[in-house]
Amino acid sequence: MRVSNFWVDIENSSGDKLGNGPLRARVFRVKRPLSKSGDFSFEVTASDPNIAGLAEKRIAICRYIDSAGAQQTFGGGVIDKIGLKTGEKGEVVFQVSGNDLTRELNYRSVGSLALASTGAGVTDGPDQIIALAPAGWTLSDGTTVTAVYAGFDGESVLSALCRVGEHIGEHWRLGTGRNIEWLGPASTFASSGLRAVQQVNDPVGWESQSEIVLILAMEEISDAADVLSRVIPRGSGNGGVALTLAAATDAAPAGYTLSTASNYLKHDAAETAYGRIERVLDFKGLGPLSNTSTDIESAANTLLQAAYEHLERYHEPLKAYRIGLWANSMLLPGTTLRVVYRSLVDGVVVYDLDDELLILGVEHTLDATGLHTSQVEVGTKDRQPLSDIDVVLGAASSGKIAAAHQQLSASVDTLTWRDEMDDAKAANFRFWLGDEYTQISQVVFRFRIQPLRSTVKSVSGSSTTTDGTMHTHQIYIITGTEGEAVRVATDAGGDYLVATGGDYLLTALGDDPAHTHTLTPVLATIYGLFEETAGNTLAESDLVYKLNAGSDLAAGVTDIGNGWFELDLTAELVDSVGRPSQENNILEISTATAKTARIEAQLTVRGVVQAVAYS
Repeated sequence: MRVSNFWVDIENSSGDKLGNGPLRARVFRVKRPLSKSGDFSFEVTASDPNIAGLAEKRIAICRYIDSAGAQQTFGGGVIDKIGLKTGEKGEVVFQVSGNDLTRELNYRSVGSLALASTGAGVTDGPDQIIALAPAGWTLSDGTTVTAVYAGFDGESVLSALCRVGEHIGEHWRLGTGRNIEWLGPASTFASSGLRAVQQVNDPVGWESQSEIVLILAMEEISDAADVLSRVIPRGSGNGGVALTLAAATDAAPAGYTLSTASNYLKHDAAETAYGRIERVLDFKGLGPLSNTSTDIESAANTLLQAAYEHLERYHEPLKAYRIGLWANSMLLPGTTLRVVYRSLVDGVVVYDLDDELLILGVEHTLDATGLHTSQVEVGTKDRQPLSDIDVVLGAASSGKIAAAHQQLSASVDTLTWRDEMDDAKAANFRFWLGDEYTQISQVVFRFRIQPLRSTVKSVSGSSTTTDGTMHTHQIYIITGTEGEAVRVATDAGGDYLVATGGDYLLTALGDDPAHTHTLTPVLATIYGLFEETAGNTLAESDLVYKLNAGSDLAAGVTDIGNGWFELDLTAELVDSVGRPSQENNILEISTATAKTARIEAQLTVRGVVQAVAYS
C-alpha cells in the first residue's frame, strides 16, 4: 500500500493539537505487540516550519489519507526521547521515539486492588483495572473467560493488565485511540481475513486484491530451548511455606496430570516425547488475599492455572516466523494470518508452509514516498522466543513483586499449660487458632503426668465444750438383743430409763430444763509442699483425651521418653485445605480412676501466617 499524504500531529493528553501545524516526517514506524506496550519512532528535519511544537511528553500521532480519501490513524504515542543527528550534507534531523499511548497507563497505580469476591475470582477484572486509568481510557469487552483471583500492591494499570492476562492465558491489544480491546484466549482470536503469499513479478498489481498481502522476506525460528514437560509452581511465600498446589480443588485439564501432594503439573504427551523436563517457577504475586479456606483454595487454583498456561506455551518447540510484507491493510496483533509459502529447487519442494498462524506482533513503516510495509511476527503458540534480556527482566520483575507484596511466612507458637485432675474434675486446656493463620502445618500436644502437689502439708485441731443450764436429752440406742432403735425418756422422778425392748439401763442425770452447748474449735495448719504418692497418682493408661467433645484420642498418644508423651492433634484441628476448622478449641483430659494427677503440657503450633489477614 502506498499513501499520498501522511503527517504527524503534536497533541496534549486531551487531544488538543499544539504548535502551528503538523510535522512532515520523513519516515514513521510503529510497533504493536500482543498484550504489551508498543512503541513508535519517526524522523523530521530541523527545518520543518512547525518544529517548535516538538517536545518531550507530548503526544505524536501519525495520520494519513487512504485510497478512498478518508483520514486514518497510523499510530503514535508519548514522546520520550528526542535525538539529533547530522547527515553527510550537513542537514540536521531530529529522531523522535517513545511508547505508544499505553504509556499513559503507567501514570496511574491500581493501589491495593483485590480482584476477588467472597474469596473467589471475578470475571470483570480488566474492567476494574481500567477504571483506575487516567481519564479518557476505555476498555472493550472486559469480561474474562477464566475468573481472575489476584491482588495488587502499587502496580501500574499497565502492569496489572499484563499480569492478569499472563496468568489466565488471555490477551489484549491497544485499539483506536485510548482504548484497550480485551481479546480472550488465543483459541478465540479472529481471523484477519488476509492471506500472505509469495512475491510475484508485479506486486503493485496485487494492491487491488484486499485479501492478499505479499511476502517480501521470511525468517523461520524453531525454538526448543524452553520446552518443559512439567512445572513445579510456587506462589507467595519463602522457602518451605510458599503457596503450592496442595489446596487446589480444580481438576487437571485434559492431557495433564496434577499432583497436589508433590506439587507439580505434568503435560503427559510432552513427557512421553521428550522425557522429564521440569522447572520450578515462582509466581510471587499469587497468594491468598485473606486467610479463609475459600481464599486458600482460590489462590492454589490460580497457581494451577498459571502453571497450566505456562505449560500450554512451552510443552513443545515454538515455530515462529518473522515475515516482511508489502501490506495493503493494517494487520493487527491478536488475529490470525494464513501464510502460504513454497520453495522449489529443480522442481523439488524443499520448503512448504501453509498454515493459519497467530499474529504476535506487527511493525508498520511509512517511508518518505508513502510506501507502507509491515513486518509481522507469527507463530504456532501465543508466545515469542525468549531473549537473554527477557530472562533478566523477568527475574527483576519477580524480585520487585516479592518486595512489594505480602509474602507468606513460617510461624511456630508454643503455649504452656498446667492443671490438676481427679475422677470428679477433668483437666481442661483451652486454646485459640485465629485468622492470623493462613494454614496450619502441625499441632502437637506434649505432656507429663505428675503427682498432685499442695502447699498445705496437714491440718490438726481440738475443741472445748461449755454447758449451760440443765436440759433434757432424747437418746436413740440400738439394743443388744433385738437390734432395734428405741427411745429413751425420763420417768416421773427424773431418772433416765430404757423405754422398751432393751437391756440397757441409764441412771438419772439430773434435772431436765432445756439448755445450750458452746463448741469452740481450734485448728492448726502446717504449710509446705505436699506431694501425693506414686500409688495414688494416675497413669497415662487411666486417661481419656477428647478434643472439642469428640471421640477419645488415647490411641494416638505416644511415649517420647523422659516421662513425656505426645499427641498429634493436626488432623482433628484443620479442614481440607489446612485451615483451622474452628477458632475456639478445648482439649479435655478426664479419668474414671479414683486417683489424682497434675498435667504439665506444651502445645506447639507450626503454621503459615500472612499480614493481609487483618483489615
